[in-house]
Amino acid sequence: MSDIFSPIISKLIGYGFFNLLTFILAMVLVYALLRQRKIFGESPLINGLISFSIAFFIFAYPVISGISLTLPLTSFFAQAFIFMLLFFIGFLIASFFYPNLTEVLKDFFKSRNTLFAIIGLSLVLFVSSGLVGVIYTTSFKTPGAPSAPPENLLLIIGLIIAIVVLLFAASIGRGE
Repeated sequence: MSDIFSPIISKLIGYGFFNLLTFILAMVLVYALLRQRKIFGESPLINGLISFSIAFFIFAYPVISGISLTLPLTSFFAQAFIFMLLFFIGFLIASFFYPNLTEVLKDFFKSRNTLFAIIGLSLVLFVSSGLVGVIYTTSFKTPGAPSAPPENLLLIIGLIIAIVVLLFAASIGRGE
C-alpha cells in the first residue's frame, strides 16, 4: 500500500512542479554567486536579471535536450542529505567523548586533507547520483558525426576520481 504522499508527488511531477524548483534553485545559486564574486558589480538588478536569464536556460534544457534534471538532482540532494545526517550523528556522538569538540573541529578543518575529502565526497555524489549523465548525454550531436562511447567517458571520470583519491592519500601520508 502506498502512502498518502505518493499520489500528491505524482501529480506535482505531472504539473512540472519539480522543474520549477530546479529553476528557482538555479536562480538562487547563480544570484548568490554573482553577488558574492561581484563579477558585474554590486547592482542587485543586474545580478538578478543575469541569474534569471541563466535559470531560464537551465529551465529550458530538459525540453531542448530531452533529458530531465529532476531525477539526478533528487538523487543528489537525497544522498547529500544522508551524508550530512551521518556527519551530524557522528559529531553528536563525538561530543560525548570530546568535551571541547569545537576546538578539535577547528584544527581538523584547517588541514588540506579535509579539503581533499570534501572534493572526493562531492565527486562520488556527483557520479553516483547520475548528474554525470546530464553532462555527457545530450541530443545536440550532429547526425553521422563520431562521438565517444559512454564507457570511455565513464573511464575518464573514474580516472579523475582516482587521481583525487591518490592526492588525498598522498597528503595523509605526508601528514599535512
